[in-house]
Amino acid sequence: MKNLFYSGPFEFRMGLERGEPGAFFRAWPRDESLLAKRRQCLAEYPERHNVLLPDGKPLLAEFARMLVDWGVDAGSTALGQAIAPDWLLLKPDAGGMPVLLGGCVCFPSSWAFEEKVGRPLDWIHSIVPTLNERLGEKARNFLVKLSPGQAWLRANWGLTASPELNQHPALGLPGLKPDVGLEGVWFRVERQALVALPETGGILFGIRLEMVPLAKLRENQSARDGLIEALDTMPDKIADYKNLTQARSRLIELLV
Repeated sequence: MKNLFYSGPFEFRMGLERGEPGAFFRAWPRDESLLAKRRQCLAEYPERHNVLLPDGKPLLAEFARMLVDWGVDAGSTALGQAIAPDWLLLKPDAGGMPVLLGGCVCFPSSWAFEEKVGRPLDWIHSIVPTLNERLGEKARNFLVKLSPGQAWLRANWGLTASPELNQHPALGLPGLKPDVGLEGVWFRVERQALVALPETGGILFGIRLEMVPLAKLRENQSARDGLIEALDTMPDKIADYKNLTQARSRLIELLV
């Protein structure tokens, strides 16, 4: 649970650390099961999960070449089915604002990827309370100045009533209720990697998903204490955005 919780009141943070891009995109031990789920998502609803605008094609080609350099064998399979992480491709516009040009997102956390393609980053983040005010300019400047050859790693977390990896809003999955039990909550972590695409001037954004039963997280005292503090100090509008308002008091009770 490293870099997920910080002491003090909840707030959005960049929380970046250096990493090696190949290590993020190469196969991990449980990737075969993720690839099977990816194939299922793409077979059932390809229009939801795999979108690429024409301006994104050069970025996709560069990403494919970089995978070869990193020792990732995608073969002849489409990248959305060949590697386990979700991935998005962005490129700054004339004003320096990154624009989402496409990608393959099979495991969204309650957001509709296909509705965001073609939109600038500040528009995409505008739905998240305080995020643009807190980090918008800092994030934009960081992204347009990414150095080639390395990945910058960060993580986001949430809580959910469903263990499903694909939580697209169209699926209508259940939300957390005030009477939820410990066995009915999962801690959802998005491990993210930001990588420069130097030839095209684009940005690669990778996402690896982890799902941990809240009962298991509760066994880790540091993680439990950090989550309790985050839930207790989270502003109401952020709790609403994270779909935690109805169950927040109950979640704290379960963790104590």
